[in-house]
Amino acid sequence: MPSHDDERPTPSDDPAAATDAYDQLEDADENGATNGASASSRQWRTLWRTHFYAGIIAAPVLLLFAVTGLVILYTQPYLDATQGHLRTVKDRGDWVSFEAQKAVAEAKTNAAVTSVVLPRNATAATEFGLNTGDSAFVDPYTKEFLGTANPDGGLVGLANRLHGTFNNESVTVKLPAIAGVLDGGPVMQDFVVGDLLLEVFACWALVLVASGLYLWWPRKSRAAGGRAGKALVVPRLSKKGRARWRDLHAIPGMVVAAGTVFVLVTGMFWSSYWGTNFASFASKVTPNTWVDAPNSEVATVGSLDRLGHKITWNTGDAAIPDSDSTGIDPADLPAQVSLDLIVAAGTDEGMKPGYSISYPEDATDDAGETTYSSFTIANSWPRKTSEAKTVYLDQFTGKTTGGMDIYGNGGVSVVSDTLVSTHMGTQLGVVSRAVMTLVCLAMIWSIISAVIMYTKRRRPGTAGLPRRPMDVRLAWGLVALMVVIGLIYPLWGVTALLVLGLDRFVIRRVPKLRSTFGQR
Repeated sequence: MPSHDDERPTPSDDPAAATDAYDQLEDADENGATNGASASSRQWRTLWRTHFYAGIIAAPVLLLFAVTGLVILYTQPYLDATQGHLRTVKDRGDWVSFEAQKAVAEAKTNAAVTSVVLPRNATAATEFGLNTGDSAFVDPYTKEFLGTANPDGGLVGLANRLHGTFNNESVTVKLPAIAGVLDGGPVMQDFVVGDLLLEVFACWALVLVASGLYLWWPRKSRAAGGRAGKALVVPRLSKKGRARWRDLHAIPGMVVAAGTVFVLVTGMFWSSYWGTNFASFASKVTPNTWVDAPNSEVATVGSLDRLGHKITWNTGDAAIPDSDSTGIDPADLPAQVSLDLIVAAGTDEGMKPGYSISYPEDATDDAGETTYSSFTIANSWPRKTSEAKTVYLDQFTGKTTGGMDIYGNGGVSVVSDTLVSTHMGTQLGVVSRAVMTLVCLAMIWSIISAVIMYTKRRRPGTAGLPRRPMDVRLAWGLVALMVVIGLIYPLWGVTALLVLGLDRFVIRRVPKLRSTFGQR
């Protein structure tokens, strides 16, 4: 993240002189010369310390986000390269019956098909989701069974789990949720601890970026010939040691700071705590217009979240309509319509190549009454927001029972989904993917360069932690920014108060901790 090089702790307007003066300030800090410092120096030290500790908290998770994000961005090319024998076929003209392909998949795997992903192009295989959790692949031209794979396994599956829950969804905790108040549900709800931790760390990353930008931002601009301006965006490679590495750390971080903030903020839409509360708030401000058909009491869109998370970020609670079985004796129910009829309906509805078909999920209650759900066809996700579309089809007649363009979202949710699609690298096609790739690579470099800077500034025999000024000072603007972040992201606000309490009531009172954490 952007660092602290171009703050001017001396009256000089010369960037080189400022850097030398800063080195002197840094050396004085490590020698304990903190008493009697000027107000600007105290503020500088406080902010530097805030940036440093935010980095300790957030940098490991930022590295995790960046590496796993790159894997997710390039999931399809990666899968095509590593599972080409399953996913790639030769274009032979016309596809055979999908019902026949389904029969092959079930016969070869001895499992039931629960969903289908149609070929996205002329050289892609048909992917059948099985009730075992695996996917089976069939050549759509020849019905040849190509094999199976676990969509949640391998590098891609691990990247998705690490990116969302720290690869652990089993540990949960109850927390008060605004969504419960807005939607009339329980106030105390269960949330995955791994997801909560990622949300908190992402908020600390926002503090890291904000403090880094503040430290980098020039305080003087009268350097002769614009020398200071050039130094802001061009690393001074002629400098040696810490000064050069500060430029190599700060400038790339500054260039992609907006992209980093964008990635962190839009990533929050997936978080189980903030994302759920925001989705409820958005639906109140601009209500969603989900299907008007009779809603199933047992089937929701969230139940279709399999095969690598194929549903969008905020539709898990949308109910799937029931199929019409009114007045029909259960023994006389007609047969379920064929997969080929559903595919034909998808074509008529104008679904995009590569869309998915999920089979109905029926359920029988304790009284023996069965609820018959509908087929769900949906354009693949992630995709452009304008391409978001879901259609429900009666499982006995194939008639449309409901549908949602852009998932029936209200205005706020549509804007949010557009941001999410950009985050995923699909909204603007290759442009958004390229920008997100640059942001991920810059994150990785910023963390590597920060570690190098730390090793260069750390004195032998010391922990190298920034000294805490006796009189802590922060600019009111930065304090206000942190208050705003705390209000928008309550989990971060709670952890920030815990950190302040730890600093004030524990570290300051234990001599060994006080020395370790740079307090006198």
